[in-house]
Order: sequence, then C-alpha cells, then structure tokens
Amino acid sequence: MARSVGFTIKSVLAASGILFGLAAGSAMATTVTTSSVSLPNGSTTVNIVDTLQSVDGGGSNIIAGTIGLQTNIGALNTYCVDLFDYIQTGNPSVNTFNQNVLTAGSHFQNGNATGTFTQAQVNTITALLLNGSLQTQNTLNTAALQIAIWAAEYDTTAGNGTYNISSADSFYFTHTSDSNSQSAINLAQTFLNNVTSGTWITDNNHYVQFLTSTTGNVQDLVYLATGTVATPEPSTVALFGLGLIGLWAARRRKMI
Repeated sequence: MARSVGFTIKSVLAASGILFGLAAGSAMATTVTTSSVSLPNGSTTVNIVDTLQSVDGGGSNIIAGTIGLQTNIGALNTYCVDLFDYIQTGNPSVNTFNQNVLTAGSHFQNGNATGTFTQAQVNTITALLLNGSLQTQNTLNTAALQIAIWAAEYDTTAGNGTYNISSADSFYFTHTSDSNSQSAINLAQTFLNNVTSGTWITDNNHYVQFLTSTTGNVQDLVYLATGTVATPEPSTVALFGLGLIGLWAARRRKMI
C-alpha cells in the first residue's frame, strides 16, 4: 500500500510541476494594425556593406531613424530589425503585425536565410532601446540608435564582445553625403561601447516588443515596452495545483 501511495504522490507532484510551469509561461501574442507610418525625428542615410547577404536596395542610402507608428494600441516609436524589406511612410499606411516579446530564439530575416536572436543580442538591443530613449529625441540620436541596433543584429563581435561598426569586415557602415551620416555612425559606435562596457544596462521594468509583419514584405520592428512581461497569474495557477494535491491527500486518508 505504501508503495502505491508513494507512486501516486509522485504522479500528483509531477502534475503540480506542470501547473507551476504554466504559471511562468511566455506572454500571449497580440495583433497590431497601423493607420500611418512616419519618421517623427527625421532621418539620416548611411551605406551598409554586407558581403554575406545583399541588403535590399543595394545597401546605399539606407534610411536610419525612429519609425513612428499610429496603431490600434496607440502611438509607438519603433526601430527596424529587417534590412531586407521596406515599410511605407505616409497616411494612410495600413500594415498588420504579430506582436511578441523579443526573446532568444526569435527569428529575423537575414537575406535569403533565417537568423536567430541570441540572448546577448536581446540584452544589447534592450539596453540600446532603454538608454537610447533617455537621450534627446532628435535626428542624430535616433539615427545612431537605429544604426547600433542593426549592428547588434547583423554585425559580429570581437573576441572580447565589442563591436567595430566601421571596420571593413563582412558587415560595416560608411557615410553618405548626408551631413549627419558620419556623426551618426560615430555616435552609434559610442552607444554600443556604452553597452559592452556596462555603462548602459537593462532593468527589470522594461522589455522589447517584436513586431513581425503579416502583410507581405514589410520590415519587422522592435520597440521598448514598460513593465514586466505579462504572464498568467502565478499564484492562481499554483494554488489551484496545490488544491488538487490537498483534495487527493484527503481522499487517500479516507480510503486508507
């Protein structure tokens, strides 16, 4: 009898573990629909050299800056994480996105290949968005932030985890005739240095939302969200699991 009881308790505890696991699950996806797309702080153009993939548009005069979306969930200040597709500015400009929290394992487009975000990239992009939002929101700062996000996504780090976004390797940036272009690239390097040196860090009160397009070849975007990631309430699910164990134990005592 004791052996049977022990086996059954083990089974119930395993079920309870599943319930605790559900309590810590990831946030549910939502749908975001735009009504207009703009460049609220202006933009700067840069050249991108990618020897591994062909950047859409040839890599010349790529627009860098905040992408403002008017959506069904409010105004969003977003940044591109897709160098291989476009988003059309103007009003109206209707696009639909699936919204999820950016996590390690999230997929992005890398030319004809599928890229996968690493935890280090997620941490870097989160730190860039969090601390970048504290800077004056002007053309130079927002263009630099966009360049830094592209570098964190597509460039490779040195052995010590730092970036050199102007180094003539497989992925790097050069300036255009735009008067802000070289300054924006230099500032993007500074932003990345601030992250890799630990000057710019993340916190538990912000995370990054990832918008993946469902309306054809429209670029994917990220933006900074305030608060913790929404999950099912842990206490409710956990207490439900404990309640099941209590009911089972009481029933077993009566049977014995």
